[in-house]
Amino acid sequence: MSIISLLDVEHRLRDVSSVALGGMLLENRPSALVRALLRAGTTDLFLCSAPAASWDADVLIGAGRVSTVRIPHISLASLGLAPQARRAAEDGSVTFEDCDEALLLGGYIAADHNAAVQVLDNMGTNDLVDDNPLTVTSGGLTGVAPLRIDVALLHAPLGDENGNLVHFGSRWADVLIARAARHVIVQVDRVISTAEAARLGVSIPGYLVDDVVETPFGAHPLGSVGSYTADLAHLRDYQEQTKAGGFSDYVTQHCDVDHDTYVAGLPAARLRDLERGAC
Repeated sequence: MSIISLLDVEHRLRDVSSVALGGMLLENRPSALVRALLRAGTTDLFLCSAPAASWDADVLIGAGRVSTVRIPHISLASLGLAPQARRAAEDGSVTFEDCDEALLLGGYIAADHNAAVQVLDNMGTNDLVDDNPLTVTSGGLTGVAPLRIDVALLHAPLGDENGNLVHFGSRWADVLIARAARHVIVQVDRVISTAEAARLGVSIPGYLVDDVVETPFGAHPLGSVGSYTADLAHLRDYQEQTKAGGFSDYVTQHCDVDHDTYVAGLPAARLRDLERGAC
């Protein structure tokens, strides 16, 4: 395990073909790592996530970096649909695989167990299973083939130098994603001592983590549970700017810059409000 920089991340992500994003919808999403992935210039990606993704998946799709998506839901939550994902689905520029939570998470479980199939025989009537290339039949039971990922990108509020992570609240599918990935990179808002991580309670052990990057406000414009909430004003601006044809300008201003520049460009008063909102 090593503590690395976002520039190191850019180098490591240049040759990957599949990426999984941790967190859930507007919470604990690896936004700083996604911006690094954009700067790395990687294309033709297979993209998966927890069952619900948000801005992070949308911006990768909008930038033309993704060829195939296996995510049941992508949106900006209460603000509505994710504009770039919707456009890509409508114009057919990206392949969206048919899957629900069971098919997605079952794939991670099969990969973790190094199994040919994760049996999902209790799904009942499910139109997504019929003739779905993601499913496998074994012994008369229906399941899903393993979903193995090159790199998992995760976010945690805190982590130590040994890769032990501390979450405040749910880890969602992050453990499954980490176990299904060949390499795991985690951004944390703050690196803490191993003693403090043990005192607070380790949520994901360091043996599942390969690299840690310290990125204060790294989940922004999404939230970091217990530290700051999602920036709905920023997401609304992103949505409106994108719909008006300004997606490229948004990427230039907010994603092509390094993390320190990105955070420095955020209104300080708004960041304080986001922190207060998480208390």
